[in-house]
Amino acid sequence: MKKTILSVALATAVSSTLPVFADAAEQKTAPVSTTIQQTVLNKAAEGKAGTTASPNVNVNFDALGIANAIVNAVNANANRSGFVKGVMESTFYAAGARYNVMVFNLSQNYQDRLSGVKTFATVQYGKVVYGIWVFESGTFKNNGDGGWDNWAFRGWFDRQDKFVTFRRP
Repeated sequence: MKKTILSVALATAVSSTLPVFADAAEQKTAPVSTTIQQTVLNKAAEGKAGTTASPNVNVNFDALGIANAIVNAVNANANRSGFVKGVMESTFYAAGARYNVMVFNLSQNYQDRLSGVKTFATVQYGKVVYGIWVFESGTFKNNGDGGWDNWAFRGWFDRQDKFVTFRRP
């Protein structure tokens, strides 16, 4: 299994050139991140890159090939809680609604025991960095603040306050 590293500082420049979430499908191999990076560079060279700052996206591991969907979700939301919810929903459907998803503010303390991780990415919203996990099962404990500003998750789970047990669908 290959690891893919994706750094997109000008994600807004490529939002119109990326596939729609509904078209994202699980791939046998990780996607080639240089295509996205080259698109960003081409748009910037053409003067089509936006001048407003957008969140940074770093996909560290992507066995499902859903990096493009995460980039689109980052670009679609203007408020923090909407951003967190939007990234969670978009990632869930980009992964074919077959895996659990956790989006979490990494400045908060947490404990995780996640199994079958298919994708891990980080995105930055303002000064806040979020982790995004797509996985099969496991546990996650939020030791920090709750609320949509700090975390969102979707899948098959049982929750007791800030402790979540995820199971396979």
